[in-house]
Amino acid sequence: MDSSHQSNYKLSKTEKKFLRKQIKARHTLLRHEGIETVSYATQSLVVANGGLGNGVSRNQLLPVLEKCGLVDALLMPPNKPYSFARYKTTEESKRAYVTLNGKEVVDDLGQKIILYLNFVEKAQWKELRPQALPPGLMVVEGIISSEEEKMLLESVDWTEDTDNQNSQKSLKHRRVKHFGYEFHYENNNVDKDKPLPGGLPDICDSFLEKWLREAEKNSEVGIH
Repeated sequence: MDSSHQSNYKLSKTEKKFLRKQIKARHTLLRHEGIETVSYATQSLVVANGGLGNGVSRNQLLPVLEKCGLVDALLMPPNKPYSFARYKTTEESKRAYVTLNGKEVVDDLGQKIILYLNFVEKAQWKELRPQALPPGLMVVEGIISSEEEKMLLESVDWTEDTDNQNSQKSLKHRRVKHFGYEFHYENNNVDKDKPLPGGLPDICDSFLEKWLREAEKNSEVGIH
């Protein structure tokens, strides 16, 4: 509920109860997660109770958010009871703030969960990224040229192949094709016991050989 609206009339008992819970959610995010909310409207919102840690999947939450406008990005950190939604415009995020605050959604177990939304600054998205690379991971900048990138994109077959099929889906704003394992958007994970029958495009073999040579060369000169 917007503070400007509160000054125009006396809050009801239900509204006071909701406001207390929204403030509690805000303080909990700051105290336990270091997520600082702001009192003014931005394009980004933190959705308390709307996270994978609460049993709320992307497939459940995204359609609810999209009723208020175009969602540029939806970030759902693993095992966390909150998520971040960034809208295309501030007007759309304000609409979501007013419309979805206090809205009930049903989790994977059929239990009702109430969402509490607060605005956050855009800069906070950067803070969620890992600050250091995991042990053993190496980043090689510019390993693929623009010509090679074009070749890779052209090698992806978007036609259905029942004999050698990889997982292919049409989402609301894009198409996706999975190789190796199907990525499950409801829990941001893969099932390691169910590999896909289709392999990588043949062109990937030559790129893989090139990348392995690059990795060996960097290891020899002490780049880790």
